[in-house]
Amino acid sequence: MGLIGLVMGLVFDSLWFARFGSLVVLFSVMSEFSLLQVELRTLYGRLDQIDAEDDIPDLSPSKWHRKKFRMTHVTIIIGTLIWGFGDLMLPPY
Repeated sequence: MGLIGLVMGLVFDSLWFARFGSLVVLFSVMSEFSLLQVELRTLYGRLDQIDAEDDIPDLSPSKWHRKKFRMTHVTIIIGTLIWGFGDLMLPPY
């Protein structure tokens, strides 16, 4: 998404790059929300399987899931910077 904005910013106008930063943020927030929903569904599913006599197992998210969360955080930050300052990053025409 950001790559399309970069190309449009270089070809047409630098404002297009900044505008596509908002779309990067939007899709990153949607991704983070869906990751949270999956994590909560998994957590509640595991909790339903536990009996009163059982010890509580490790319910922490997997390393892969934590990496996906970090990537969405980084993408939100990068998208916000592009959204705010993208037109200043490219040469004016």
